[in-house]
Amino acid sequence: MIAFKIYLSLYLFGFIIPQTTTHPVLDKLNTPVSIAHQGGNQLFPDQSMLAFNNSVDLGIQVLELDVHRTLDGIIVIHHDASINRLTNDTGMIKQILWDDLQKVDGAYNWTIDEENYPFRGSGVKILSLSQLIKKYPDKIYDIEIKQGDPPIGEDLCTLLREHGIASDQAIVASFYDDIINQFHEACPEVAISLSSNKGTKLYILSRLGLERLLPLQSVIAQLPLKFSTPLGELKLDKRYINAFSKGDRQVWVWTINDSSKMKEVLKIGAHGILTDRPDILMDVIQ
Repeated sequence: MIAFKIYLSLYLFGFIIPQTTTHPVLDKLNTPVSIAHQGGNQLFPDQSMLAFNNSVDLGIQVLELDVHRTLDGIIVIHHDASINRLTNDTGMIKQILWDDLQKVDGAYNWTIDEENYPFRGSGVKILSLSQLIKKYPDKIYDIEIKQGDPPIGEDLCTLLREHGIASDQAIVASFYDDIINQFHEACPEVAISLSSNKGTKLYILSRLGLERLLPLQSVIAQLPLKFSTPLGELKLDKRYINAFSKGDRQVWVWTINDSSKMKEVLKIGAHGILTDRPDILMDVIQ
């Protein structure tokens, strides 16, 4: 009886904890939301203009990308902290000047079969975020901050404001609480995505029906179908999706490239899908 009273008190207390449940960016999204992971990097080189152009042409709603900052302060679109994996050069982005970064072949090592390099020498360049936004000023951007040291959140905030997309065309994400919290403090008008740490806490609370005890500023949760935690491997399910989806909040699942799996994800209530194969996703949802 005492345990039940404690549980009931916690359950009711959850209703007075502040929660962000809507955001202007959500008003611009139609479910199911189509998101091109790294622009759609199983069709064209990762996060290249070729990839983003293709996804826009296909009708993808959201362009997902990762950002770092060059030595001279340019926010660039790139997954890795170094340029070693994809280009014909080496080095850490934060230690390279923008002009020098533009001299490398951005698709030198890009391949889908480990044998052919179809875009080597074709002029693919590492993009700045400003270049992409200027080309597609009306798109919605899902931006993951990869660089933590030195922090780049304030510079990213300034850039989004300068381009006029901060309040309703951007979602910013990070795996790490400190990075996303620093960004949100600098740029409170931008929608943010749930961090991995809070995602795990929410999962646990959702098993107990106490998800409201976790104060959330995030309006998007981006999760894989299975994710590793200190508690072991957890599986995304309808219960978790319902726990997060208060108000207009949405759950997006990554990275799904198979049509049958896409249908399965939508069936359990996911609002959006991140994919490397935007062509397959558009065939599924259209």
